[in-house]
Amino acid sequence: MKKYIPPFLFIIILIIVSIYYNYHEIALKRPQSTHKWRQSDCASIALNYYQDGMNFLTPETHNLTSDGGTSGKCCASEIPILYYSVASLYKVFGYNEFIYRIFNTLLFFLGLFYLFKLMHYLLKDNFWAIALSILFFTSPLLVYYGNNYLSNSSSLAFSIIAWYYFIRFYFESKPKLFYTSMVVILLAGAFKVTGLFSLFAIGGIYLIELLGLKRFKEDRKLFTKPFLYLLPIISIFLIIGLWLVYAHSYNQTHDCTYFSTTIFPIWELNSIEIDGVLSNIKKVWLDEYFHKSVILFIIMCFLFIIAFFRKNTDLLIYGVLFILAEVIFYILLQFWTFADHDYYVIDVYILPILIVISAFVILKKHSNKLFNAKIFKIAFAIFLLFNINYAHQKINNRYDGWMNDFPERKDIYSISPYLRQIGISPNDTIISIPDGSHVSLYLMNQKGWTEYTDARFNKGTPIRYNRDSVGIQESIDNGARYLIVNGIKELYIKPYLQSYCTNLIGTYNNVLVFNLKSNLNNYNLKKRTVHKVYKCSAEHISYDNQFFYGQPDSTLFQNGATRSNEFAHRGNYSSKLNANSPYGMTIKFNDLENGESLRISVWRKINNISQGGIIASNSPFQYYNNNYKVIQKDSNGWERIEMEVFIESEMENQELGVYLHNPDEDYGYFDDLEIIKYESVLNIVN
Repeated sequence: MKKYIPPFLFIIILIIVSIYYNYHEIALKRPQSTHKWRQSDCASIALNYYQDGMNFLTPETHNLTSDGGTSGKCCASEIPILYYSVASLYKVFGYNEFIYRIFNTLLFFLGLFYLFKLMHYLLKDNFWAIALSILFFTSPLLVYYGNNYLSNSSSLAFSIIAWYYFIRFYFESKPKLFYTSMVVILLAGAFKVTGLFSLFAIGGIYLIELLGLKRFKEDRKLFTKPFLYLLPIISIFLIIGLWLVYAHSYNQTHDCTYFSTTIFPIWELNSIEIDGVLSNIKKVWLDEYFHKSVILFIIMCFLFIIAFFRKNTDLLIYGVLFILAEVIFYILLQFWTFADHDYYVIDVYILPILIVISAFVILKKHSNKLFNAKIFKIAFAIFLLFNINYAHQKINNRYDGWMNDFPERKDIYSISPYLRQIGISPNDTIISIPDGSHVSLYLMNQKGWTEYTDARFNKGTPIRYNRDSVGIQESIDNGARYLIVNGIKELYIKPYLQSYCTNLIGTYNNVLVFNLKSNLNNYNLKKRTVHKVYKCSAEHISYDNQFFYGQPDSTLFQNGATRSNEFAHRGNYSSKLNANSPYGMTIKFNDLENGESLRISVWRKINNISQGGIIASNSPFQYYNNNYKVIQKDSNGWERIEMEVFIESEMENQELGVYLHNPDEDYGYFDDLEIIKYESVLNIVN
């Protein structure tokens, strides 16, 4: 009975830590945050299997960029076992992304459990088996993708399981353990080709012994029947290789360059591009791999096993060296991708796992006193708790911080039932604006096109979809029936859309839905109707100097004390701002409606750096806009800057402040503020 206590304890700790990471809440989330695009691609393949006949050999996604922009047929380098398995679960339980996340999470947890089993098998110590295994569950990268939609974390899990069986085979010499490890490695490679790191390492060990360069067991050979052990190794390479050939052929047949089935080697980049990749890794991703303390710990473990090279288990040290060489080669081959794709690192984690295992095997053998020291274990437990908290903070940042644009896109996440309600079926093709990826298509479960740019692997002429009226018309010619626009402002910053937005068939919060195949004209956006114009010239202030008087009806603008007669665009006065008095003319609106908009402009005195500009912000909905542009200059050294604000449903009846701001030490001067308030375009129906 006692033998079941450590595994049970590990599972309990794993569950507690995962709850601390909010796994129970994240499991209910649709694709979002970092690389939501790739998440959506994976989920899209699974959903298309489920909806379109379960043909394993014809994977496709919602984006219709293959076959000349008419189909979604495309094939990733991984064998789609994960996506097909999830689709099969959908067949049993119905479509729910919760099933996808939970299934992938259980595979990842299975890998962590086998890591614990491997640690316990080699170290025979409950604390170190649990603590060292949980240490790898403090990598923000693994924590984030461990219960996500990508297959990388599951591939790593299978690699860990494979090493468990292979190391047992090394010590116990039971052929079935070797064959089990090979079956699991096949799954690792099927889920992600880089899962074959371990197979190359085992193949290298096999070859060294076959050539008589090294004997891994003192009394006899490790591979006593070379041909029988070689057969599964070759079979795995053959199976994965055949799939890669098929995937490449499938993509060529359908003229698809959507999924990467090529390499992006370092030697194709110049020194500036290489520095750019390294800089992005350092600034954005390095702290996501591990906390620096863990990276230092792994480096120390590596130096330790190098220093005590001859005291290590031969199998482990050769495994580390082979995989190290493979990782270096892999990084050189895919160097460009590491700038933006953090998940490409996941399969590399098998290297630090084997490094830590090797270091503690040596420590147990040759420094048992330190290995068992309570003070060492207490210190490591504190170190572990610190890193668990670090990962917790990082995962919160991924979902609640700048990496996640869910708040701006949330309407698209829940719009599908509404689309069905107004008569749009999953078989109807759409154009989705704005979206430079294909995330919105999957989230709405609508096939179609976005503003995606097909870069053709940077080796051909890029194809840009729906970036102008020609692109929109081409999508219509290819079958687009509806145009779905997330945010009214898109219709103004992209005027070429307006001629296609004539038949409004529905609105869902901030999303407008137009029928592209109807001749009915019930909507006209070519002109906005002016509701009211507000002006402030700085010429008139209240008796207490607290307010500027403006138009209409002596409207009050705050911060009249900033009035100055040093410069003026017109008249005698302007608003003078710097860091000591940074806020100028200010007005607040409390009665704005969804669909209304503001065009704000002000004249600014030109100097060397033209300090300050216009800001619009509100609360409690977090809206902040300081994006203005220079639209006019005069001969007296003034320039007119302008910005537009579009009121969305979340901003309705909330306070919106419009103000001039200059936080710099040098002075800036502002005059003739004008705010044009337009009626809601949702009311413009002819």
